[in-house]
Amino acid sequence: MPRIEFRRFGPDDLQQVFLWLLRPHVVRGYAPAPDSFMEMVAKFGPRTRDDNAVRAFMFCVDGHDAGYIQAYDVAAFDDYAAMTGAGAGTTCIDFFIGEDADLGRGLAGRVIDRFLNEVVFADPAVQACIAGPGEGNKEAIRALEKAGFRRWKMVRIKEGQEAECVMRRDRDVQGLRIAPVVTGVLALSTARRAFARAAQRTI
Repeated sequence: MPRIEFRRFGPDDLQQVFLWLLRPHVVRGYAPAPDSFMEMVAKFGPRTRDDNAVRAFMFCVDGHDAGYIQAYDVAAFDDYAAMTGAGAGTTCIDFFIGEDADLGRGLAGRVIDRFLNEVVFADPAVQACIAGPGEGNKEAIRALEKAGFRRWKMVRIKEGQEAECVMRRDRDVQGLRIAPVVTGVLALSTARRAFARAAQRTI
């Protein structure tokens, strides 16, 4: 059983996350690669602060940094809240596995489940969690299902862009009820393009 731990994303993690964002599997499943380190710092740097709307974390597997995960109150982003119809007390998560060596190990479902139990639902005000992988990202969808999420609705953020398969897990649902499977690209992002700029208003 792998040992999974979380720590708050800090300034010393910016370079590592930048390098991960350039990797092909992260570009395919999470977001387009940044054009420069400075562009990445402008977006991710504010997330190192405790007063940021986005709570960002590094996750470690067996003592080494393996990826990035974040959570935010959907209500903080009006457009996405309206588009998804997510009610009060709903948190959204985005994450990716950064290290190539950690792909295909069945880690994603375990990371998500632990993050919800230890971070997201540690806040008693949170009643549900959603995530929005692209509808074609079968590996991420499977990982979320392993962590107790169910398919909730399809949302197209922008015309001509791949629709998001918005998935939901309510507070009282237990995760990891599906046997681990070998997965390929394990990366997901909610509102990864249209709302990236909106997120910078507060992060």
